[in-house]
Amino acid sequence: MKKRIIADMALLGFVLWAPWYLTAAFIVVFALLFEKYWEAVVAALVIDSFYSLPGRAILTGFGLFTLSSLLILYVLSLIKNKIRL
Repeated sequence: MKKRIIADMALLGFVLWAPWYLTAAFIVVFALLFEKYWEAVVAALVIDSFYSLPGRAILTGFGLFTLSSLLILYVLSLIKNKIRL
């Protein structure tokens, strides 16, 4: 539990001060290390609110990072069942 709280604080720091691609990499790492890491979705919502632009384009619209984090969590849950960590 203590490790997860430390990871959440680190993720918050990465969301606020690191580029989005480093934060996305750490989301993948933390999702591999912890079971049902829903904090990734919350972090993706924050990233979306920082980086998204109003408009109709999919690459600049709200929800791109959130949907991708949900996809990452789903794929990693399938992969975790197949491998041992």
